[in-house]
Amino acid sequence: MTRLYRLLAFPPVTRALLLLPIAGFFLYFFTIRFNIPWFDEYENIPYFLDRFLNAPSFGERIGALIRPNNEHRVVYARLVVLAQYYLTGRLNFGQLMLWGNMALVLIFFLLYRALRDQEGNSKKALIGMLPVPLLLFVAQNYLLTFTAIYTLQYLAIIGLVMLTFFVLATNKPLNLGIALALGLLSTFSMGNGMLLWPAGAGMLILQRRWLALAIWLAVGGLGGYLYFLGYPVQQGNAEGFAYVIAHPVQTLFGFLVFAGSVFDFFPTLLAEKRVHLPFIAGLILVGGLAYWIIKSLFQSKKNTSFFDAFILGIVLFLLANIALIAVFRIRFYFGMVLHSSYRTYAMVLWATACVLFYSRLPENKRVRIWPVIWGIFVVVNVVTYITYVPMAVERRKYLQGMAYNQVHSQVGLGGSRDTELARYISNLTSMMHNRGWYSLPVPTITPDEKKMENPVQASPLKIPLHVDQQTDYVVVSSDDPTYKPGLNEGTYMVMKSDRHTYVMFATPNRPIGYFPWRMAPGFSTGIPKLMVVPGHYQLGLFRTYPDHSDLQFANQFVDVE
Repeated sequence: MTRLYRLLAFPPVTRALLLLPIAGFFLYFFTIRFNIPWFDEYENIPYFLDRFLNAPSFGERIGALIRPNNEHRVVYARLVVLAQYYLTGRLNFGQLMLWGNMALVLIFFLLYRALRDQEGNSKKALIGMLPVPLLLFVAQNYLLTFTAIYTLQYLAIIGLVMLTFFVLATNKPLNLGIALALGLLSTFSMGNGMLLWPAGAGMLILQRRWLALAIWLAVGGLGGYLYFLGYPVQQGNAEGFAYVIAHPVQTLFGFLVFAGSVFDFFPTLLAEKRVHLPFIAGLILVGGLAYWIIKSLFQSKKNTSFFDAFILGIVLFLLANIALIAVFRIRFYFGMVLHSSYRTYAMVLWATACVLFYSRLPENKRVRIWPVIWGIFVVVNVVTYITYVPMAVERRKYLQGMAYNQVHSQVGLGGSRDTELARYISNLTSMMHNRGWYSLPVPTITPDEKKMENPVQASPLKIPLHVDQQTDYVVVSSDDPTYKPGLNEGTYMVMKSDRHTYVMFATPNRPIGYFPWRMAPGFSTGIPKLMVVPGHYQLGLFRTYPDHSDLQFANQFVDVE
């Protein structure tokens, strides 16, 4: 193991191993990214921009900037949207995703700077950082990675809070003022940004900076008051607390599963079959961090360490976020603790814990232990790329199909037919196009999708389709053993009438039992009836390949009322 540590410590090798996961992540990002908005993005991006640009006064522009979306004010995200518009005159959701994901680079850099300060040696700090890019730059949180507003909220808030703590940890009056300003920006950039105030208070208590603590709490209280001033939305928090009181063990279990969700390797399994390893990992992580927090905060003398204060703030903030989601989300569905878009909190927590653990290891133990830690997270990184990239590809194909429906039927990217939400999204889509801000991709899937606009040709489908007319969905399935979608290959279920055509990506069947490699053959997918105009529809399959596409219809029909 000493020989492996020496290899890892060889500067060219160390730098290569740090950069490789980062380069791999952005290769994955640029390969799969798309320029399609989805649901919440309509309010936070085009609706906000239209309202801001047409505001008759400065005060109303500020009102547009801080107007809540659900329970969140998202000032930072909207400032980024404004910057993109003023720089380019257009909206590009793929570029917004890219900017949001750059927060990972900021998080990596801040952890490195803190560890370098602690070690006093750049070489040692680089070695200590080896597991960090393996934890940050992964495919596990694909729903966040490929949704512009999520990256500009969830990822951005972590980056903003860490930057705030990085400044706050240095005991200088100017730094306190900068940290207060960054703290207010964080507060108004996502609801859970307010958690930085108690976490920052923990940092100041650790450093025994009592005057700074009083100022910090006063400004934090003012920020919280202003955040809720004129706040119109209530999210059922009382029900969340009632659920916790009624189910304390399940809530604690969910909290630990979420904390260990980095070890959720097989996303195609049902949640109840995936929780065991994340629970064990979360128990170990939270137990170790809780011991360190208690030991740090209740020591008799003040701790002037920049590193300890910075790490303490991050850990308190992330644990509070994980607890918040366990308290307010699992009452809807326990599997939310393994939800992809929330995974970033756990990823950053593990990365921070690795940096902290390395800083506490004596040199002789680093030689033996650190190659093992690095090897564990190499396995985590590689396995989760293998298991999550197909999910990211499916998500892209799903949105391409829904964009087709939006283009041809004015519904698909949010809302149900004949509803205010569907009309709202359709109107905003038209408004962006008419003003030259943004247009949905054409073609949305492949150039051959024009075939679906033509009358049905005599090309009988040989693969039988199984139809299940459920209350809310038309579910079509097949047990075709050859079906296996890829980046440039997939199948869309088609429903075509004399006037309307709808498509939905054919989702591969999920595993049988506990074994993720024992996949049921074929696919099963459903089109929501509330998206489809009532009528008599013929079923077909639109198959895409790297060099061509095929469209075939079955002699099977469904009626939607």
